[in-house]
Amino acid sequence: MKIQTTEIYELLEDNKDKRLKLFQGSARSGKTYNILIWLVVYLLQNPNKTLSIVRKTLPALKGSVLRDLKEILESLNLYTPSEWKKQEGYFTLPNGSVIEWFSTDEEQKLRGRKREILFINEGNELTRDDYVQLAIRTTEQIIIDYNPSDLYSYIYDLIEEEGVFFHKSTYKENPFLTKEIIKEIESLKDKDPNLWRVFGLGERGVATNSVFSVWNTIEDFPSEGRLYRGLDVGYSDPMALTEVRIIDDCIYLRELIYQTQMTTPDLIYKIQNMNIDPTDDLWVDSAAPQVIEELKRAGINAKPVKKHTILHGIDMIKRHRVFIHKDSTNLLDEFQNYKWKQNKDGKIIDQPEDLNNHAIDSVRYALEMSNKPKTTYSFL
Repeated sequence: MKIQTTEIYELLEDNKDKRLKLFQGSARSGKTYNILIWLVVYLLQNPNKTLSIVRKTLPALKGSVLRDLKEILESLNLYTPSEWKKQEGYFTLPNGSVIEWFSTDEEQKLRGRKREILFINEGNELTRDDYVQLAIRTTEQIIIDYNPSDLYSYIYDLIEEEGVFFHKSTYKENPFLTKEIIKEIESLKDKDPNLWRVFGLGERGVATNSVFSVWNTIEDFPSEGRLYRGLDVGYSDPMALTEVRIIDDCIYLRELIYQTQMTTPDLIYKIQNMNIDPTDDLWVDSAAPQVIEELKRAGINAKPVKKHTILHGIDMIKRHRVFIHKDSTNLLDEFQNYKWKQNKDGKIIDQPEDLNNHAIDSVRYALEMSNKPKTTYSFL
């Protein structure tokens, strides 16, 4: 049975004698899928080999690589349910070759197993020590794929080593993408230049400590679209109430309250004197249950937000084109000044400073509860 491949498959075949092969690429460049096809074919041609497929976490592994692997095995009429040992984490091919999978947080598997072939998916998620422990227990080939989203990674040092095969690919080299997916990827141009550089062009991100780099100001706030409001509670810090309208892949933001030394009765008074329907959901920082209860007793439909990580919230904002009302001066100021932290060596780390973020946090709360099933980066 025939199965469709791209240039990546041919490059693997041409360089199968290289011990280490690195595949850097944009979103949906086809690197993972083609690597898996090649590995299955290679194992069929070489009996009694062991392939280890590894990713940082098991849920990520199951939700991406294993789903593709099963699809490929089914397409090649190789999948046998009895041989797919879900709990134990391995599949045996008819010729005795074994495909096993595990995550690097399974310490006994990371440091205890040997194999002939290693495939690390999204290799930049691993630490250098994770890689070393896996590499020294691999006797023949190592293949790593990744999106170059990290500014600093051990992988970039590996590229420079002698005898390493390196290939960079983009979504344009994958002829099997739908117009909708291509449009989704190319929309990053207008959302975040750094995301476009990484997930559109397959290039390493550039060092900048600004969390947000692209937004637009507007004079009129739209009346259509889905409306959400978020509240970040403060006293010495500002009490920040923001409303968010979502229209397709755009979010429109307007600050309603941004004030320090505001008590809960002050807040209630302000809300009750705004043109706001008190029955609308108001998503509030879950760390302020007393404020939520007082708002509810005043007839305001306040609800605790089910918070994810700050990085998840930032990512949700970056998935959209952002439009901020021109009178939202504090919100605009926060977008301008919200920065990533730097370590003692001056390198930017993946953690924002806890400054200039009160209105931004209220936006995060609203988006967290918008229940919009965005899957913008499910293809990464």
